[in-house]
This record gives sequence, C-alpha cells and structure tokens, in this order.
Amino acid sequence: MLKDTPSDTLSAAIHHLPESCIHKVYYFHDIRIIFQTNYPALLPILDKMLGVFPEPPKVQGEATYVVLCYENAAQFPVQLPRRRVRTETVRLLTNTKLKYYRDGNGSTLYQSYVALPPINEAAVSVIDLAHATALTQLEMPERYQSTFLRRYAFLLALGQLMHKFGFEPCHGGAISAPWDAQQGALILGASGSGKTTLSIGCAMIGCGLLGDDLVMLREQTADGTIEAHAISHEVSIRSGSLDLWPALSFLRDVPADKRDKRYTTIERVRSGVACSKAPIRLLLFPTLTTDARSSVTPLNKASTLQKLVDECLGQKYTTPQAQERLFLFLSTLAEQAAGYRIAIARGSNDGPQIVRSLFVGNAL
Repeated sequence: MLKDTPSDTLSAAIHHLPESCIHKVYYFHDIRIIFQTNYPALLPILDKMLGVFPEPPKVQGEATYVVLCYENAAQFPVQLPRRRVRTETVRLLTNTKLKYYRDGNGSTLYQSYVALPPINEAAVSVIDLAHATALTQLEMPERYQSTFLRRYAFLLALGQLMHKFGFEPCHGGAISAPWDAQQGALILGASGSGKTTLSIGCAMIGCGLLGDDLVMLREQTADGTIEAHAISHEVSIRSGSLDLWPALSFLRDVPADKRDKRYTTIERVRSGVACSKAPIRLLLFPTLTTDARSSVTPLNKASTLQKLVDECLGQKYTTPQAQERLFLFLSTLAEQAAGYRIAIARGSNDGPQIVRSLFVGNAL
C-alpha cells in the first residue's frame, strides 16, 4: 500500500495497474480521456456519461481517468497522506459527507467520501492536475447507487480533472437561440428559482439546450469569449413543468425522486434540441412569481455583477476555492453578456417567449 509519498505516487499506482484492466477511449468536447478500470460493470455508466460526446475534429488535450474497485477501503493503492490539509467538507444532496484535501505540497487533490449505505460505500478520488490524471477508488462497488457514481463520484473527479483544460463547472442552465448556436444564454439561480422551468420551456419552443442545472464554462483562447459547454445528456424535470408542456406528459410514468424530479435525456425533451456549446450573450436570473404574466427587467452591469456575487456565495455543495474560480469567470461574463431578471409567472408558459425576444434584440 502506498502512503504518505510524493505526488508521483498516483502515477506509480497507475503504471502498475493489473493487466486485466479494461481500457476505453472517451472524449469530453475536444479532450481525449483514456479510461481504465478493473471492474467492467462500470462501463455502462461511463458510456452513459461520456459516450454522447463524439470524437472531435481536433484533439486539444488528453487526460487519464482510472477507477479501481476493492472489497475494502484499506486495499486502496493510494491512501490519504498523513501530511494533508483539509480544504472543505460538504454534504451532498444524498446527505453523503464529502471531504476535500490537498497534500502538503498542494500538487495533489483528494476527494474522500464517507460511507452512507445504501447510497454509497467509502471512496477516495485522487487528482493530479499537472499530469492530467485522476484515480477514483471504490469500496464494494456493487453497493453503490448507479446515480451516485455517475453524478457525484465520477462527475466530480472528471470536473476537477477538466480544470487542467480550462473548464469550470457552473450550477446553471444554458440554451442557444433557435436560429443561431452562436448566441447562448446562461440561466442562473438557486434551487427552485425556475432555472429548469425556463430552460425546458425554451427548448420546447425551439431553443437549443445544453443543460438545465449544470454546465461547464470555458474561455476561448482566440478571443477570450466565454462559452457554455454541455456536461451531461440528462435533465431533471419537476411536475410543475409537466403541467405547462403537454408534450412532456410521457414523463409522468417516470418515478420521481424525493425532490419531485424526473430524469430524462435532453433528446427526449425534443428531438434535435441537444446543443454542445454556445458563446454566452445573455445572463438570465429567473424567479418564480404569483403575477398573472411573466416579465423581464434589464440589469445594468453593477446589478448584474451583484447577482453573480450572490449566485457564487449561494453555492452550497462546493468549496470556497471553486466559488472563487467561478466568480472570476462570471465577472468576465458581466462584461461580455447582457443581464436580465425574469419573473416567471407560476402556471404560465410565457417566459420562454420573453427569452426569445431577448435573443432577437441581442442579434440586432
């Protein structure tokens, strides 16, 4: 077992993987991901996560992601180092405790999951950004909920790994104009603010959809424009949105989770609606209102920036370091994109038409 060793421990552990490990190549936008695991049953989960991204015309970078599974956490080849610094502890939506660490040199990051049966057992992810390498170690993988593995174990590790290539996770929805994928809008707000209601509604009237609750932001090296990038093929829809759009009635047969969310693929919302990336031209801050009709209020740059500060400080399931990185992205966006507060009338589906008109005005 490798303990309390230099930051090259991760590379050494991966170099000595058993020959029985399965290798597979995935892509995340223009990044090639070399995936390896000693537990083949995980492949369908990775296929569902990353299989939707096609091979790009030009690969801009390469990362290695390894998932190793054991009967006991004591068998993990890379343990938490004795000399470590805890940077944050958060509670995930599943109530699982997640502890973030870095080693003494700050060169290696650790994500340590406390076991919470029947949702998850103990797990440790190790990320070396300098070498674009990550390792997730799982105890008794058969005891995990597959949704936990996808949304919290694998996605968080890959999200950290993608920092190497300029990607920054953002808790928000993103859409593109119906007629122009080069016009995008980022939809920001706390849980229950109407992000998904607005995102899904816009998709129903012809907009492209990148995500309803989580996307990646990335600054383009050519001109500094910040783009939103899709991170998942899934969306989650509450019953209220189903009431607004009869075409989504098929989801009523899908079991809802404890937050009244039903999960489906973006393509099932509307065929051809999935969008891979879009430059952000609009910043939308929805709120739900009891007014009879939805309304929009333009924001000046100062008000837009204040809204962005509030959004960053309101991130419950992330670290202060991640909040700081996200704010740097969003403050740049305040200069790049026009901000609007949209009051969405409960029980009305007129909000997406307002967004459509904003796209029209922005194109003039």
